[in-house]
Amino acid sequence: MTRCWGPSLVFAGLLACGESGQPHATTAARPETKQGPTTSPSTQAPEVRSAVRCAECHEPYVRTWEASAHADAARSPYYQALGGGKDRRCAACHTPLRGALDGDDPIHDEGITCDACHGVTAVASTPRDPGLTFDLVSNRKYGPLCDSKDHYFHRVGCSQLFTESRFCGACHHLEWPARGGGAALPVITDFAEWSASDARGSTSCQECHMSGEPGEVARGWDPRDKVSRHDLLGDGRGLLGDAVDLEARAVTEGAERWIEVEVSNRGAPHSIPAGLAGRRLVLRAEFVDAKGDALPLREERVYARVLVDKVGAEVPFTRAVAVAEDSRLGPGERRVERFRVPDGASAAKLSVERLALAPTVAAALGVDAPVAESIAGADVALTSDDR
Repeated sequence: MTRCWGPSLVFAGLLACGESGQPHATTAARPETKQGPTTSPSTQAPEVRSAVRCAECHEPYVRTWEASAHADAARSPYYQALGGGKDRRCAACHTPLRGALDGDDPIHDEGITCDACHGVTAVASTPRDPGLTFDLVSNRKYGPLCDSKDHYFHRVGCSQLFTESRFCGACHHLEWPARGGGAALPVITDFAEWSASDARGSTSCQECHMSGEPGEVARGWDPRDKVSRHDLLGDGRGLLGDAVDLEARAVTEGAERWIEVEVSNRGAPHSIPAGLAGRRLVLRAEFVDAKGDALPLREERVYARVLVDKVGAEVPFTRAVAVAEDSRLGPGERRVERFRVPDGASAAKLSVERLALAPTVAAALGVDAPVAESIAGADVALTSDDR
């Protein structure tokens, strides 16, 4: 059984994905959108709403969305340093409504906002184009709930698409032309990796990244057993920690003493770290003496996809010519790492940290390196036999 965890995948919005509970009415779902626009987009102006307005009825959704990477998609320092959407290929996912609205519309500052997902009626994506089709003129908001009813603020549309991973795959699968020509470089491959995994037939992106809790879909509705979260990483970003399994033990081989660490991707149906090339998982071993003071020896193992320029320096994907390495942990993969125990060590402290962006890439863009986020750890006491 696939376990659910992971860095940001599915879209955010104001209608829930995968809710269950008592129905208000009964309508049938179809593979794509059940109800389409009643007016041609060419003859009617788009109707979109800020997330602030959506929160008036859908506050739990908007509250969790505000903590997500989707809410920061347009403001991300990395995105801004790469041009802030001047390249259409970037804007198509970071500010999906830009193609339908004036470029200076303030809603673009909300990034992947409610209507950016709940206005989508179809996906025909490729690794270079999300291929999103919108209905922004009928004042109809789409989602997976087929028992909801039209009301005075907006109409509703039932769409099975909101339960399918290919919806997320529209933006979580990206290839970029190598600078100077050559084969396209893999930049984001979460959806492709999920598609090749055993989870494809059993677990969707939404089931892990938008797993729900009891609550109201909208203010005044009957409570449901499952109302989806929109923060994508769970309460306290807990899915990151759930991703990694860490086991450590002391071993002695002759006169040599070692800490043997097994680190694994224990259930994510895509490689970790997920998302953009340039992210890092760092397994770090540190040692302390009997007084608890740190010893000088400190070792690391790094798991990452590294893109480089023509001289072999790690760079942002837009400047890269080749993949130098891909040492990420694949679905279900386990690796054993060994660290030599220094003289005088009384204990070993192991940790796994996540970096949203490699310091080298941050420096190349002129942005601050992100703070490392601790997601797993283990301590090993060294007995007299070990020492």
